[in-house]
Amino acid sequence: MFILEASNIKEARITIFLISINTLLFIFFSFAFEDVFYLLVQINSKILNDLEIWRLLTSMFLHGDALHLFSNMVSLLIFGAYVELNYSKYQFIIIYIISGLFGSFFSMLLLPFNTISLGASGAIFGLIGAAFSIQIVRRDTSLIFLGLIYVFYFVFSSFSPNINYFSHIFGLLAGLILGFLFKRNKKSLVRYQD
Repeated sequence: MFILEASNIKEARITIFLISINTLLFIFFSFAFEDVFYLLVQINSKILNDLEIWRLLTSMFLHGDALHLFSNMVSLLIFGAYVELNYSKYQFIIIYIISGLFGSFFSMLLLPFNTISLGASGAIFGLIGAAFSIQIVRRDTSLIFLGLIYVFYFVFSSFSPNINYFSHIFGLLAGLILGFLFKRNKKSLVRYQD
């Protein structure tokens, strides 16, 4: 569905920046500052009781272990580069941040009160949704079918133990809706220009 070339990755500067930030924060917190780390992760009770709402955003840039980071950054590279090159830079940032926040917000509402969560998965699932919306707007039925298989694989893999599936599902929905709206509006504008 998505073919990445070296030139495409090179042009996806925001994606590379996001991968760099996530990786540097993981390295930084691996060596020290555990207290600061726990001040930034999503702890539902802290958000709801103490109104520490920044946790909904900051938790999107933190990862629990190297495998968690690696799997998220590979997905971010694949889908981030594709989406970044098919939307404006502002639209890409909006899709990424809003999808991540949407995933965090619904995780806060639907997971137990004492839950701790972290990771870029909600935002990345938003990119998956936006990538899929490109195929829907283009009406490319063969790629839509492959895209559905891709999306189902990622959604079903979310139901493994200790995975925040609410973040994945609601991030995906936000990205799908935003991606569709951005592409549909662009298509409508082009259609009426003569």
